[in-house]
Amino acid sequence: MKVDLEELKKEKETNFKERLDFIDKYVEWIKVTPNKVWSRQHKEFIDSAFHKS
Repeated sequence: MKVDLEELKKEKETNFKERLDFIDKYVEWIKVTPNKVWSRQHKEFIDSAFHKS
């Protein structure tokens, strides 16, 4: 199997940019969303992770 290092490099850069974009959007969402709403969602997410393990 031949690996194209340039292609992997481009995918890595794209992935990194997408992650940064997601973080920016999520931070903005947290800023405009009441604490009660986003903290409940975090609790549900964390609880679901514990139930799966």
